[in-house]
Amino acid sequence: MALIGSAACAALLLLIFFITVAFGNQVLAWLDLPVEQALDEILFSSGIGFAVLQLLVGIVSFAAGLTLRLAIALLAIMGVAGSRGWLSLPRLGQRLRTDLFAIFRTASAKWIGVCIIFFAGMEALLATAPLTGSDAMHYHFTAPLLELGKPEHPIFWLTNSFFLGLGHELIGLGLALGGDKLALLAIFLGGCLTAAALLQIARKLMPAEWALAAVLAFLMAPMVFWQIGTAGSPDIWIGFYVLLATLALNHIFGPASHRWILLAGVFSGAAAGIKYTGWIIPVVIAVCVLRISRSILWAALGSIAAVIAGIFPLLRNYWWTGDPFFPFLGRWLGRVPANPSALKLVQASVHSNAFSRLPLGILHYLTAMALRGSEYGFGNYFGPIVLAFLPLLFFCDWRKRLVWVGAALWFSLLFTNALTTQMARFLLPAFPLALILVFSGAAGAARRAGNGVRLGCAATLALFGVFCFAANALYARDFLPVSLGLEHRQAFLDRMAPDYGAAKFINEEMAGRQGKALVFNRHLFYLRVPYQEGNPDASWETNPDRLTDPAALLQYLKEADIGWVVKFDGYPAGMSGVFEECEKLGKLVPEAQGEVKEFAGNSRTLNNRRLVPIVLMRVAN
Repeated sequence: MALIGSAACAALLLLIFFITVAFGNQVLAWLDLPVEQALDEILFSSGIGFAVLQLLVGIVSFAAGLTLRLAIALLAIMGVAGSRGWLSLPRLGQRLRTDLFAIFRTASAKWIGVCIIFFAGMEALLATAPLTGSDAMHYHFTAPLLELGKPEHPIFWLTNSFFLGLGHELIGLGLALGGDKLALLAIFLGGCLTAAALLQIARKLMPAEWALAAVLAFLMAPMVFWQIGTAGSPDIWIGFYVLLATLALNHIFGPASHRWILLAGVFSGAAAGIKYTGWIIPVVIAVCVLRISRSILWAALGSIAAVIAGIFPLLRNYWWTGDPFFPFLGRWLGRVPANPSALKLVQASVHSNAFSRLPLGILHYLTAMALRGSEYGFGNYFGPIVLAFLPLLFFCDWRKRLVWVGAALWFSLLFTNALTTQMARFLLPAFPLALILVFSGAAGAARRAGNGVRLGCAATLALFGVFCFAANALYARDFLPVSLGLEHRQAFLDRMAPDYGAAKFINEEMAGRQGKALVFNRHLFYLRVPYQEGNPDASWETNPDRLTDPAALLQYLKEADIGWVVKFDGYPAGMSGVFEECEKLGKLVPEAQGEVKEFAGNSRTLNNRRLVPIVLMRVAN
């Protein structure tokens, strides 16, 4: 049954993909933007389609609330609007088939292709497992789930809900149509499209074997394996749109140049709309357009297109809080007072442990992130390939537009990251560009120096591949049984989902009870009763500076319609005193209690467990 359900979700996702390609292809025809290669045309068409889809879903969700009927209606409208584009799909399929035969014509290309299919297939299987990603269960999937069926509203008791971008609208669409499995597969599709765009840029700069090797390095890197398989974060879609913007700039010549500028702007805006950090991308694209076109007017028009495509999440946050980048500009612009405890944790969560703006600190980050990942946000998950091939950048053909545009985007993303967060995992959108450039340099070096460089690069890639195979297989073994239908979903969640025991206890004990439950567990996705996050580190509303005595706390609970408090492994630090005082006063009365097994520490790999006490407390009048 698990495989049948996965196949049904995959078929539905394929239909959505065809709808976006048909719609986007009609837009390309309307704009009179001819594309020579089939893969280019498919990528541009799908990019246009998904950029429009995520924006429309966001507007519908904000205005009316996303429901199953509205989701189907929205896709149907796009399908009808792209009616002429459907006629182009057979032609595109034929051309793509011919193109792929040309790419995989040699024996070495075929072997690399087999490895690509293997790693992509593993990632697809992982994406069909139930959601267990920590950040995804905290907010990436939880906030869209909470918004389904009603107009989007600010969730002030979940700090990270304000970080939702347009990529989360695709998660919401997946949840509305098919649940977490479809939403995870949509993220996997973003990874596949990113790999295809990487291939298309790379093959314009180097022989097919080198381009395929770059794609393989991308798909087997542990960071990508995790991100498009199980993590549940939509960040990979930024990488797709960045590559499309780069490809679009390469088409700026001849009479259609101005329309390609606008399209590059749309793609850069679509990337920016997914995450705050993505707004450097339209800036870099505007500078590149200015250099290519020598026109301030068209650079400005491209920037306007980017703003239209990506500004919706900022407008939404501004409407709710007065701060488009809430909470980071709140002290200057915001109307919503920040909870100091939550603000401190949010700021810490987007900065590495070794963050430093000193010149030596930045230099150390740029050189050590791939080797000391624990200090710099899983930088080692990217692997050492980029660092190992970095000296070969000298051999790139810097006269080619794709090279210097890609370098401008890569270096800008890298250095803004170094100046602002030094969290290496935020560099996922830049990783495909980095691979394209270093593999282009490796191909150039091999062309000049001969077999020695070629064999050295091949040996390095093979060694990296062996490591990735071992590491990814070790990671995948926990997910494959449920993906293949060999393990029941419930047993898998008991084994792999953090805080799942607490969620089951709360769901069972709160069944039939009136009022919301104030909960303190971080992982909220599997809660199916009315609840509100009460941890002051994760809620703008639960402010320890304001809730200093029982009267203030009880008034807050009454105003929020909270009738129950779930004491999970004690109360949060900083507020335990006031909750315990309410217990002594008889205002929090135990109604049910038990023990649940939960992970000890942050790592699920070691599977260390401990028994955690949990108590359902009734708020007495």
